[in-house]
Formats: sequence, structure tokens, C-alpha cells
Amino acid sequence: MLIKLLIAAAAAFFAAGIAQYARILSRKKLPRWIVPAAAGLGILGYQIYMEYSWFERTRARLPESAVVTEVRKIPAFWRPWTFVVPLQMGFSVVDSNQIQLAHSDGERIARFRLYSFEQAFIDRSEQQGYLLNCSSSVLVPLDNANQPQPEKARQLDRQSLLFAVVCN
Repeated sequence: MLIKLLIAAAAAFFAAGIAQYARILSRKKLPRWIVPAAAGLGILGYQIYMEYSWFERTRARLPESAVVTEVRKIPAFWRPWTFVVPLQMGFSVVDSNQIQLAHSDGERIARFRLYSFEQAFIDRSEQQGYLLNCSSSVLVPLDNANQPQPEKARQLDRQSLLFAVVCN
């Protein structure tokens, strides 16, 4: 967190320095307010870069066997540029090396963990165990003791990437 603050300050000083240099080159024909405005734009540019590169930076830290199954892109009115280029605020991952397949009563059952990452002031990550019946495409979450919670079961779309990664 401190390093991000220092980098934002450095971006502000760099942008302000360029604006000050441009002001000197113009023989002070540019208005004085251009320097603090450039500093603000430097901070804003750094923040936008960090938000848009978050997905790639976070995904790069995951093992090669991790497969992204969902990306959540959320526009926000206080970030008007996200309506043009949506911001990736979260994603879900399955580690393909950790999927356990079993056969029960002639049906294929997969046990796996779904990892969810959310971009926020302090980034969040959660993991949840699941059972997926590949025959009926019913997804059942597991509790902390790895016991199925059938009351929370839901139907999973067979066309979803999660189904394709886990069952194929």
C-alpha cells in the first residue's frame, strides 16, 4: 500500500515536472495552473493503469494449471471511462490439477475448489469447494467440513466455461 502511494506521488511529480518544463519552454505563456493539473492527471493516469492491469498482474501470479472460468466486468458511474472499456473487477479460477473425478451410481462427479478474486481497496480472495455432477450439471457447494450442502445446489449451464473445464 505504501509503495503504491509513493509511486502515485512520483507520477504526480513527473507529470508536474514535464508541465513545468513545457511552461518554461513556452516562456511562461502557459498558465500556472497547468502544473498542478498535470500532477493530478499523473495520479489519475497511474490509478487507471493500476486498475486496468490488475487482472493480468493477479493472473500472472497463479500457477499455469489455473484456468480462468469467469471474468466480472463492472462499469461504474464515477469512472465514466468504464462504460467504454469495462473494468475487470473480479474473476474466478479453477486449478485443473486439483480436480478430482469419481464415478457414483453411473454418474461422473467432480470435486474441485473455485477461487474468486475481487479488486477492491484491499484485494480479496476467497475459495469454495464444490461438487459438480457432470451428468446432470448440478453444482453443490461444500461447507467448511467438506460436506455437501444440497439445499444450496443450483443448475449449471452446460455451455459455461466452468462446466467445460471441470467435466471435460
